[in-house]
Amino acid sequence: MEYENIISAFGRTYLKGDVRQVWVDRKFCMLDNLEQENTTAGHSPAEPIRYPVRITMSFCIYCKEGSISARVQQKDYNVSQGGLLVIFAGQILEYTSLSEDCKVIFFAIDSDYIMSELRNRYGKSFRNWLLRSKVPMMLRPSAEDADNFEQLCRCIKFIVRQYDKEFNEGILSGFTAIIGNLLINWSSAGGDTSDEGYSNAEKVLSRFQSDIYSFSSRFRTVEYYARRQNLSARHFSRLVKEASGRRPLDIIKEYVILEAKSLLASEKYSVHETAEKLGFQNDSFFNRYFRNATGVTPGEFMLGCIEQ
Repeated sequence: MEYENIISAFGRTYLKGDVRQVWVDRKFCMLDNLEQENTTAGHSPAEPIRYPVRITMSFCIYCKEGSISARVQQKDYNVSQGGLLVIFAGQILEYTSLSEDCKVIFFAIDSDYIMSELRNRYGKSFRNWLLRSKVPMMLRPSAEDADNFEQLCRCIKFIVRQYDKEFNEGILSGFTAIIGNLLINWSSAGGDTSDEGYSNAEKVLSRFQSDIYSFSSRFRTVEYYARRQNLSARHFSRLVKEASGRRPLDIIKEYVILEAKSLLASEKYSVHETAEKLGFQNDSFFNRYFRNATGVTPGEFMLGCIEQ
């Protein structure tokens, strides 16, 4: 499922009222439902989002009213009024749920654009922040900052709609630099990038999860992840179980299956290609691994996605 379709499906499936959407090429999208509800115009049908789905752009969802729940990278996030959820490209979204009264501003920026084109001083800070970010972030700006953020987004929508497309590149560059530095400041102020206040077991679990996202296509043994933290497998397992209530091997397997499902549900990869991307020795071993975890074969899972 292409990311344009994912974003459109998000708006049509989850948002009530008059959903407005603007695009700048394939680099940027913003949508919201902040305007007065339009009861005479229904949403056109949308292809459903097939979860789990791997995010291909970096997303930011601001919850002006109501609440948002999502599960990303094996963790649940609940965002209340005035909060933001930032989901980075490459992360796996398992589900999304919005309250009936939810009012949101949602925007997505192509990460390749950020990495390749924002090379000035301010853009470099945002690029480095994205590279360091391994898990989603929940941020809560002050009421004044939230109001200014909303006004900024409204201005960007107005400008993109009213002015010639030749100006869009400069508009996008400026907005990305501004919003990037706002997110960095809010994450620093909120302590989101620090693990101060966490127990040793929670720190071990956080580093373990980050390592899984980077290395699970090549390494699936508890010993490997324990060595990365200079711990014995036994001590490492005890700390992970203490922090999560689960065995490390189960957490590894869950993420591998999530990756497999996201690839298969996208309909871009065959069973064989999925097995190769995830580092399995052959299709038979992948089929057994997948069926033991889910009760169905990869092929049966793909067929179920197509029939939805």
